[in-house]
Amino acid sequence: MRKWIFLLFYLGGTILLTGCWDLREVNQVSIVSGLALDQGEESKYRLTIELFNPTELTPQTSSGNTASIVFGINGDSIGEMMLRLNEIFSRKPIFSHMKTMFISEELAKTGIAELLDPMDRNREIRNDFNIMVVEAPHKAADALKITYPLQKVSTLKINTQANNFFEDWGGDPDVRLKDIIDSMVSEGREPITAMVEIVGDPKEGSKIENIHSTHPNTYIKISGIALFKGDAMIGKMPISATRDYLITQNKLRQTSLSINCKDDQTVDIQLKDINVGTNVSVKNNEPTYHISISGEGNINGVQCSEQLNLSATTEKFETKAEDFIEGELLHTINEVQNDYGADIFGFGELLYKSLPKQFKQKQTNWNETFVNAKFEVNSTIKIRRSGLRNESYISEINDQEVEQ
Repeated sequence: MRKWIFLLFYLGGTILLTGCWDLREVNQVSIVSGLALDQGEESKYRLTIELFNPTELTPQTSSGNTASIVFGINGDSIGEMMLRLNEIFSRKPIFSHMKTMFISEELAKTGIAELLDPMDRNREIRNDFNIMVVEAPHKAADALKITYPLQKVSTLKINTQANNFFEDWGGDPDVRLKDIIDSMVSEGREPITAMVEIVGDPKEGSKIENIHSTHPNTYIKISGIALFKGDAMIGKMPISATRDYLITQNKLRQTSLSINCKDDQTVDIQLKDINVGTNVSVKNNEPTYHISISGEGNINGVQCSEQLNLSATTEKFETKAEDFIEGELLHTINEVQNDYGADIFGFGELLYKSLPKQFKQKQTNWNETFVNAKFEVNSTIKIRRSGLRNESYISEINDQEVEQ
């Protein structure tokens, strides 16, 4: 009797089990690694996608051909074009593994809200891909075609490049789709994205010979950040501003500072364990922000003949590092205030969280308040190590030259 009960139980359980209702065979789909959006010539937009060529991604099946295939179509609706892609190729495109989205500078200046809405609604698209503006005069589609010896798929290469640059130096702002959308609808923050530059001729970079060259003719360089007001791009800033932006977000993991120590000689300090705290107070109806930065550093290289085993030398370099960080951060904040008048840092959001009543009085014209806000920056840097060598051999060489 007990055996029959168990048998009925297992049979009943199988009825409740379901299969994959949206199952697709591998040989029926193509995985999209990235997409690009440009202004169309005969229509509103041009959508270009990069698809994996799986046979070229493994040594066993690779024959030296390109590892990705690029297609593009024109249309007036991004969402419709994403469903119309089979107009030009046979397999169904899958967007769940997309790593990079490129937007042309020309298109970004007209507004990106319409571009991001279909990405935000699509349940297949994740929130872990990079969004980057391609500097004019090049098209966003050009960035999908640049081959590279170490990573043959263009969008995988720039995704890895951006992530490593963020981890090691702070050169990528580390913003994703949800971050940009949240900034566009926030009354206390404006959006930013990373910006890239195509160095060289895109036509040469799209050729298979670019993979075989020891010095690629064309490559993609992360050049800074694109600033927005609302959903329209209003300007761009260099890589140094990216690092300063990450400091204000307390997201800078490590970086390196090249500081003048004597004449045109420098000392390089690698900073780690960086912590940032920001407080706000309101005086005379105007907000004042107090930014405190702390970090520990190692000496990475030195050009001057300072004695590194002396505490006075260490203290001198610490002071120079503190002055450098404070000056750079204030310069970037003031430049954004004076030249763009857009709170990309989210200081308005901080005021809302700290003093909501005061923020509500200013939220309708927050960017005007941001322009007049005051900032105080204090940093504390401690140099813990000077590397494997306590004394600089450069000082010994200089002493020998003096004796001769």
